[in-house]
Amino acid sequence: MQKINDIAASIRRGERLTAADAITLWREAPLWLLGELATERKIEASGRNVYYNRNVHLEPSNICLFNCEFCSFRRKEGDPDAWAMSIDEVEARAKELRSADITEVHIVGGVHPKHDLDTYVEMVRRVKSQLPHVAVKAYTAVEIFYMIKREGVSVVEGLRRLMDAGMECIPGGGAEIFDEALRKKICPDKCSSEEWLAVHRAAHNMGLSTNCTMLYGHIETLEQRVDHLERLRKLQDEAPGFDAFIPLKYHSRNNRLSEAGECSVEEDLRTIAISRIFLDNIPHIKAYWVSYGRNTTEMALSFGADDIDGTIGDTTKIYSMAGGTERPSMSVEELEAMVRAVGMEPVERDSHYNLVARKSDKASDVCAVAPSPEPEVIENKEPESVEDSVTTTNEQDKDMSVKQDVIEPKVKQPAKGEEPKPKTTKKPAKRSDGNGGESKWAKAWDGLKRTYQRFPILSHMLFILLFCLFLLLCLYLGLKWGTRHNNTIVVPDFVGMSIEDARGVAKDKELNIVVRDSIFDVDLPGGTIVDQLPGTSEVRDVTVKPGRKIYVTINAYNRRKVLVPYVAKQTLRQALNQIERSGFTIEELVYQPNMTSTDYVERQTVGGREIGPSTNREMPVGTGITLYVNYQRENSNTVAPRVVGMSLAKAKSSLWDHGFNVGEIIYDESVSDIIECRTARVYMQSAKIGSSYRRGTKVDIYLSTDDALVDSLRLIADKEADRAEAARRKAQREAEEKMRAEEAEANN
Repeated sequence: MQKINDIAASIRRGERLTAADAITLWREAPLWLLGELATERKIEASGRNVYYNRNVHLEPSNICLFNCEFCSFRRKEGDPDAWAMSIDEVEARAKELRSADITEVHIVGGVHPKHDLDTYVEMVRRVKSQLPHVAVKAYTAVEIFYMIKREGVSVVEGLRRLMDAGMECIPGGGAEIFDEALRKKICPDKCSSEEWLAVHRAAHNMGLSTNCTMLYGHIETLEQRVDHLERLRKLQDEAPGFDAFIPLKYHSRNNRLSEAGECSVEEDLRTIAISRIFLDNIPHIKAYWVSYGRNTTEMALSFGADDIDGTIGDTTKIYSMAGGTERPSMSVEELEAMVRAVGMEPVERDSHYNLVARKSDKASDVCAVAPSPEPEVIENKEPESVEDSVTTTNEQDKDMSVKQDVIEPKVKQPAKGEEPKPKTTKKPAKRSDGNGGESKWAKAWDGLKRTYQRFPILSHMLFILLFCLFLLLCLYLGLKWGTRHNNTIVVPDFVGMSIEDARGVAKDKELNIVVRDSIFDVDLPGGTIVDQLPGTSEVRDVTVKPGRKIYVTINAYNRRKVLVPYVAKQTLRQALNQIERSGFTIEELVYQPNMTSTDYVERQTVGGREIGPSTNREMPVGTGITLYVNYQRENSNTVAPRVVGMSLAKAKSSLWDHGFNVGEIIYDESVSDIIECRTARVYMQSAKIGSSYRRGTKVDIYLSTDDALVDSLRLIADKEADRAEAARRKAQREAEEKMRAEEAEANN
């Protein structure tokens, strides 16, 4: 606790909190101390004011190019609950808001793959034309970076065009967690943390105010949270412009991180408090009530928050689709009541934290208080005993069903020298059996009490025994109900289904589908399930209890892009390993003669363009790379390997490793759909096992899912490979013997 006290003392002296101390404080400090420190910082920053505004959200589309693990809002084009507003529809919605008493329109949504910079600029222009008196806060840095990159202009030029259209400030979404390793897990397709920061840095330098956020409570660590805060604080030092920081709580419904669960309310309050203490150069900390709910938001005002966002008026679905507040809307009166409940002063602001003065403010602040009536003097009679005390109420309260004000009677004091009268107490009435006698239950109870008084130790032991029996009974019944004996479900085969169809089937079966991983196969539609756990069996039914989670692997919707590795100037085997680890494949092996080496990669191309050691080119996963490989003329041939019995991926790898190219891939009639292609194995190959062929020769591969066929032909292929290996060794021995004989003859 001494360490905590030292950190608290430095904070109270106004010193800046270090990252290491922030982690210590976050983990070990009592919650009440964090509340005190954060409130002190809050008072220094904004006094007792708590800000709100009158705002609405406009979410043009939930169709998004990116597919983040934590997102419940995103839909792909064609989904039944996907939407995309045209520019005319956006303008019509803005026109409907003309009569609304608002000061801000907040525009965010999915990164629509068909929207360019001109589309986003025109949206802002149309909204501003209908609501010229309202501030337009528009587009996260993720949206802005995408639209500017697609347009091929600089960040400054893109922001300038948006500002000219009427954009006044930028919201803080899309920051998530800045740690790049974590971003690769939860949002690999989005702009990087440096790109997010670059957009806000440019905006600040252009005089455009912004907000900043942090999505917490999923799979990040405390160290990653503090690193995130430190980067924001550093940017604010270098280029001030952040108005507010908004910790965004992760909600787990309807997304692929659901297994992570949600953090506790205590963690929410710790996050708010540390944010206020650490971010000493950002003026405001917002407790976004749509994310936290009303009760937690009210508590957050005692942990450093000085902003609760605005009225919203049921205009956002981002959090409600993830399990947050349904139909979020709050009146000004409700917002102000929440603030006053914790002893703070509600203040209406605009988008730039300027105070909004309204004509009705004075009148609303003055409450007419009726004068209290003169208390009526009530004369009390002297009670004969404490039990005979009489409660009295005013005449006006006689009609009330519950009497609230109880007046204690005044007890008459004895005169000087007079003996006080002894107080009389009534004996408790005996419990009657209805005929004037004591009931059987009362007699039994009295008997138990007498037994307990005579044998207290034995009675305690008996009570403990009965209590243990009761616990065992509860445990038995609980386990019987919890494990649901004799209530099992046969696991359906979800492989090959779309994730949407699988969730429908699982819901009918009282099962839950959880996506645990994704791959990318160019031949499969996005969202197709390729594996499940627990799986199904052909020989028996696999059964589970109702409510069981079925973990599935799906084919990704989008092919992510990765940097093409430079593999030239190394052996073919090394190059193949590096290419496969990076997620690429071989387009072709082109062999060219060389005087000095064999199976050495001279150069590489992708899509006809050469890749050099400094080439920084990204391509979709699964793209084919052409390798130009050297060989000495005496090593122009290579021996065909056995690939019968292998999967397609292993067969390809083996052929490339031995200097062959992959020719046609033919499936037999046992393969009825794309999913079965993934389980098919090679039953025949066009190159004879053990025979010599020219390097670069194409080998056709034949595949089947008929295990009996594949296994029988694999045995034949193994014998053929053994014979070829024996023949090779025999030829090698004969060649060695011939060479020794020739050497002996030359010596003689």
